[in-house]
Amino acid sequence: MFEPAPDIRANSNLTRFLKHSGLGTYEELTARANTDPDWFWSEMLDLVGVRFAKPYSQLRDISDGPEHIRWASGAALNLTETCLDARIEQGLGDKLAVDWIGEDNSRRSWSYNDLAEETNRVANALAARGVGPGDAVGIYMPMIPEITAAFLGIARLGAIVVPLFSGFSAPAIVARLNDSNARAVLTADATPRRGKPILMEKTLTDALVDVSSVHTVISLRRFGGTSANPARDLDWQETVGNADPVFAAQPVDADKPLMIAYTSGTTGRPKGVVHNHLGLQGKIAADILLCLDMQRDDRHLWMTDMGWVMGPLTLLSSLLAGATLILAEGAPSMPDDPFRLLRIASELRATHLGVAPTLVRQFMAQDPAPLASYDLSRLRVVASTGEAWTDDAWLWQVKNICNNRAVPLNIAGGTELFGAILTSTVLHSHKPSGFSGQALGVGAKVLRPDGSEADIGEVGELVVTVPPMGLTPTIWQDPERYLETYWSRYKGVWYHGDWVRQDADGTWFILGRSDDTLNIAGKRIGPPEIEGAITATELVVDAAAIAAPDDLKGVAVVCVCVLAPGCLLYTSDAADEL
Repeated sequence: MFEPAPDIRANSNLTRFLKHSGLGTYEELTARANTDPDWFWSEMLDLVGVRFAKPYSQLRDISDGPEHIRWASGAALNLTETCLDARIEQGLGDKLAVDWIGEDNSRRSWSYNDLAEETNRVANALAARGVGPGDAVGIYMPMIPEITAAFLGIARLGAIVVPLFSGFSAPAIVARLNDSNARAVLTADATPRRGKPILMEKTLTDALVDVSSVHTVISLRRFGGTSANPARDLDWQETVGNADPVFAAQPVDADKPLMIAYTSGTTGRPKGVVHNHLGLQGKIAADILLCLDMQRDDRHLWMTDMGWVMGPLTLLSSLLAGATLILAEGAPSMPDDPFRLLRIASELRATHLGVAPTLVRQFMAQDPAPLASYDLSRLRVVASTGEAWTDDAWLWQVKNICNNRAVPLNIAGGTELFGAILTSTVLHSHKPSGFSGQALGVGAKVLRPDGSEADIGEVGELVVTVPPMGLTPTIWQDPERYLETYWSRYKGVWYHGDWVRQDADGTWFILGRSDDTLNIAGKRIGPPEIEGAITATELVVDAAAIAAPDDLKGVAVVCVCVLAPGCLLYTSDAADEL
């Protein structure tokens, strides 16, 4: 068990909120959030000071059923007013909003004032090209300061952000831009990755051959890139750089899209998950400000990509907290700098760090000697999400990254919720690989296939019984697919697709995707269970278990493994000696 330090518990946002609410424990707060969601989500909007251009008449309307919930009826807002204007009015204008480091260790920093001005320039540059409210705009950029202004500038204009992973190939870009009917794309000519240039603008140019809707590309050219189509392709410095730094935020109806975040689908066709200006702010308040304890004095580092939900989540949570976002371009580890993420955390004085179990397992395979030179004493929270932990990796993290002080907080949810269904908090004791409890305001339960609630310790399906703020209201241009994917398994209940169990002490565990279960000779098992057993041998650093057709058993398990240093692989008759 890991026990958070008394001072971290006492000085947490969650402790202050419990006192404010007159509640004694997180479990009491969870119960009230589930039974009185109007009270809870109103409190979350107050917590971050959400600004409305037009007030709502009803916060939560569930009259047409939970799958058709409506939030803030009649309201209009633009989240950049809360993230930027309000923060500047609170005296944070000169505070660092973005502290950036490149793969070559070059540095740039933007204050809240700087970020607001560049955001306004982006909005003006797009408006000058005829982009307006409701138009979709792609972002295909590396993690550089301009990407933060790109996201916020599109939002400030009232347009719809379409984030694209910076490593996407042309076909993946084509699918998303065509599905969203994008009118413009913000990009960069290239980005370094482990010392090699990734030619992003060229990839985008190749993709646009099959995308007729895009009439404008604005590219930040740091490496000598040139235009392929002068009528369409503009230079960032000449357009955004010379645009007016003043632009009034355009209010958007509370139920209108802010972002289309594409996630994988079982049919191979990506799902365009829709999020709006209101839901993201409420969910961030509950998950990141309360449960993950992001505070105004934090310096937050989570190496990710704007194309995945963690990119926008990291940016917006830092701004809503009034904190500083440490932005790092490139890879989290390099051949000559295997602990690059931790070195950056040390040098840039991170207090709030995000990691991934796979990355930690990569760290475990390295010579640990460089770790002694890093000062990670400022870390208070080390968070993770997106994949299952193995106990050995979790314990290595606690010792070598958390230094047995920073709290290892694990969250699990998805793109569709812009946050968590299960979470950990700084108030709880922590078991390796587990979650302290359910996230606030989601009504998480474990159900059997027949819809009955599972017993403590019994494995079942993870579901959401109280739709939270931040839950996507639909799949872009495909409402039938939305209802079929998430609401058809159990009536009136959101089906998430994870196998979970809850222990008697309240700790939750995710056991893998229920739609990714392997059926071997009639026995069902999740890939994470196999992968965990393999890595527990300490002969393997990382493993991936997949299914392959088998004439005898129907399905055979194939494991792709990364051996631990010094481990020998026998491929002859002595293979059983491994």
